[in-house]
Amino acid sequence: MKYQWLTGITCLCICSAGYAQQDSVTASGKLEEVVVTATKSARPLQDVPMPVTVINRQTIEKMGSMRLNEVLAEQTGLQIVSDHGTGIQMQGMSADYVLILIDGEPLIGRNAGTLDLSRITIANIERIEIVKGPASSLYGSEAMGGVINIITRKLPSVLTGSLHARQRKYSTTDVTAEMGQQLQRFGWSVFGNYYRTNGYYTVDSISKAIPSYRTYTAGTGLRYALSSKINFSLNARLYREEQDNKYLVTGTSSNSIVGTHTNLTEVTVTPTLSIQLNSRQRLQVKNYYTSYRTRTTDNTVADGKLYDESYFNQSFNRTEAQYDLQLSSAHLTTAGAGNIIEVAKATRYDNRNTFNQQYLFAQHQWQVNNRFNLVAGLRFDKHNEYASRLSPKLAMQYRFARWITVKASAGGGYKAPTFSQLLLNFTSPLVGYTVLGNRIITENVQKLQQNGQIASLYIDPATIPTIKAESSMGYNAGADITPVSNLRLSVNLFRNNIKDLIDTRAIALKTNGQNVFSYFNYNNVFTQGVDVQLTYTPARNLTLSAGYQYLEAKDQEVLNQIKAGKIYYRDANGDERKVKTSQYGGLYNRSKHSGNVKLNYENKKYAFNVMARAIYRGRFGYGGDVNANSILDDKREYADGYTVCNLAVQKSIRSIVLEAGVNNVFKAASAYDPTLAPTVWYGGVIVKFGAREKSISTSNK
Repeated sequence: MKYQWLTGITCLCICSAGYAQQDSVTASGKLEEVVVTATKSARPLQDVPMPVTVINRQTIEKMGSMRLNEVLAEQTGLQIVSDHGTGIQMQGMSADYVLILIDGEPLIGRNAGTLDLSRITIANIERIEIVKGPASSLYGSEAMGGVINIITRKLPSVLTGSLHARQRKYSTTDVTAEMGQQLQRFGWSVFGNYYRTNGYYTVDSISKAIPSYRTYTAGTGLRYALSSKINFSLNARLYREEQDNKYLVTGTSSNSIVGTHTNLTEVTVTPTLSIQLNSRQRLQVKNYYTSYRTRTTDNTVADGKLYDESYFNQSFNRTEAQYDLQLSSAHLTTAGAGNIIEVAKATRYDNRNTFNQQYLFAQHQWQVNNRFNLVAGLRFDKHNEYASRLSPKLAMQYRFARWITVKASAGGGYKAPTFSQLLLNFTSPLVGYTVLGNRIITENVQKLQQNGQIASLYIDPATIPTIKAESSMGYNAGADITPVSNLRLSVNLFRNNIKDLIDTRAIALKTNGQNVFSYFNYNNVFTQGVDVQLTYTPARNLTLSAGYQYLEAKDQEVLNQIKAGKIYYRDANGDERKVKTSQYGGLYNRSKHSGNVKLNYENKKYAFNVMARAIYRGRFGYGGDVNANSILDDKREYADGYTVCNLAVQKSIRSIVLEAGVNNVFKAASAYDPTLAPTVWYGGVIVKFGAREKSISTSNK
């Protein structure tokens, strides 16, 4: 078993009957913003000792966004990237290391490590909570970079509903309907969303950068109070997607255009039983089940013949019990245990494969005094496919004065090897290379040898070590400064040291001249930088904000080789020269500089709102290697930076809201960023009935 020692925290769970955002009222009568993701307990945002960003429902509606990736693209320190789907970078760490939750439960269905954020509609979202930095001590694997938790709307106290319809360029349609009510003992809510788009091209090619697709999302929430101390809830969600695109097949006797069609179905069901044992103790037991299924069929366009067919089926079931003890107003302890069964079956996997995992967690929150608070905890994970993990974390906050608070946190993170890294068995039908999962190397190389397909071995398969989980140590330190009531400055410095990164390496040469690849632990990487967020309210109806991130993300092994004078490049004259550390640009697809500027104007007299935003991304390495040394060190290997400007306007007429806007007003473009859409206009209408928005409760109490 491998230990990551650190005076430790983690936070798993304060039970709420459903993972709800709640608001509390201060002694002055002011409504406080309360978050749950950072500690899995309802805690005022101003008292959370970790870097947390909250995006509320009102802000999301004013932006005019339709999918989750559009909302996250405008946040400081987050970068949308296209890599087998639309994923998110956080603190320079790729989409593989950012955990996406809905109401505290993980989404599955990653493609090459990326969970496609365009799958998720903004319909029924109450708020989005973003926790930056390692959170494995709280959430286990995939949370090395941070956590994004989508908190859905809870039950309103009276019958409430809305209908939201929007139309965009490229035949994009988005329609949402929702309704719900909490009665004395029984409550219910339902919502549905339909989305379709023809997609678009960003370059002159056969394939669309964003394919045409249609999605259907439906969800329901039920809650029943068995008694004054026992509550039962059931949440369910269904997502279906149909996607179409084309691609060009080359390298054969003649080029062929192939049409590809994908069907995707995702289902989640979560029953929860919450028992208030007494005024100080609570017990919660829940079971989360989700399944993700895709099937892709490729046919040549000319004659309709089947070119390729594949499928991927994954299921995830987690049973968890949590116990919370409020020792006093200053001490809150949480402990619990869980069991996970994960199953995957795919065209490229051998047989049906099952992962089993058990975990224990403990956390203590201590309000030392009215200035200082501390959160510490620990999580232990035992897995059937890799060594056990111990993930600690420690976070603290100190309020020096009313206008300045400092906070610091440190924690261990890890990411388990994926099904593909362990079990993949794939041979490219077009090129002929083979990729084998680490667990099945020996037997499959022997089969290739028996079939006469191996020319030589680079590495003896019997000597290849079993891959282990990637691990990290992350550190965050920052301050919140409010010198005057209408000005707020937040600064956060971060550093993440990641080791044992898993990557591919050639292990054998095939008789067709192609290689056999498998997975190894060998890279050590670090990311570091600073996030700055400034918010200024010069008038009651006007808010200005600006955000900036400075980021360095580099491979430590490459730096060591550069310092040792072992990496060269060829200059314009063809002469070899040693690369200097100042020339090394770090990891690809990371921008050293990024930021945003936003303006929000709200005219209550005439009931309209204007929101304007400018989002800047600095230059980034696009993956080209013009001087053949396999690192980013030449200015020709960078894509230029760009700024995207978005404008949204809303007008309220009683219970009706009219909206219109333009995204990418000035037609920013980059050949190396397919997530960057051309200029898009849109218009829509929201019709609400029942209670006013402010009367909708997000509490399950």
